[in-house]
Amino acid sequence: MLKSMNPRRFRYVVGLALLGGLGIQIQQALQDSADEAPSVVVVNPAKLTGNAAIAAPAPPAANRMETLEERAARDPIGFIEFCIDRYDQSVRDYKCIFTKQELIAGKLSAEQVMRAFFREKPFSVRLEWIKNEDKCARVLYVADRWIEKGKQLAVVEPGKIARLFIPYVMMEIDGRDAQKSSRRTINQFGFRNSLSLILKYCKLAQEKGLLHFEYVGQGEVDGRATLVFERRLPYVEGDPTWPDRVLVVHIDKEHLLPSLCIAYADDEKTQLLGKYMMTDLQLNANLPDAVFTKEGMGL
Repeated sequence: MLKSMNPRRFRYVVGLALLGGLGIQIQQALQDSADEAPSVVVVNPAKLTGNAAIAAPAPPAANRMETLEERAARDPIGFIEFCIDRYDQSVRDYKCIFTKQELIAGKLSAEQVMRAFFREKPFSVRLEWIKNEDKCARVLYVADRWIEKGKQLAVVEPGKIARLFIPYVMMEIDGRDAQKSSRRTINQFGFRNSLSLILKYCKLAQEKGLLHFEYVGQGEVDGRATLVFERRLPYVEGDPTWPDRVLVVHIDKEHLLPSLCIAYADDEKTQLLGKYMMTDLQLNANLPDAVFTKEGMGL
């Protein structure tokens, strides 16, 4: 057969045979390579524990997201500004348990506990005393709703005995009676006001080169994790320039809101000026308008 095949056809047949053999060799080589390659497993480093976690590669420092603690330590004032911005973007109203204790006219009050209902627009506050009511059982304030002679008024339900004779009275929110019962007026209530007051005096002291404000570590309020800050000001008793000597602020780590503020008159933190705590918080509770009316209070 080979003798009858012309030279051109012979070369063609040989070429096909060589190509076929080469294809078989390549296929075999690929198969051998596949058999020897190790399997690839993608592991989520967050699920690793013990020594396995050490083997997981850490993300490059340049790409790692800054933690809240790092941000608080790096720029405490900027962190408070960040909390205010977040509040403005996300909070409409809330309800909580509000606890306060204050030094008024040289006398430390009993710890008072209230149910608090708050709405941002229009600025509205309703407080109901649960423990140690002073001169009132409930109070309601809505900005610009009740005004007399240019003064903002609040609806005040008096204590048990007075209620026998009169269901409620209208009182100036910054009048003499209000000043006798609280260091702050009711229009200064709320998370945003607390953050704004912290920031106000930090910046005032910073401008004068007198500020000492720092993140001091993690804490806990009512079982919730917090970031703790301390501020020191040149407070002197009787001088209204500064509100306190030392202020300890707990910022709730999840909500980024001040769940506890404690003000002292001395560096040793032995002379309490005021303590304000918010617990059992329900953000954006969609409180109905009736909550902030006299009729809704049954008055």
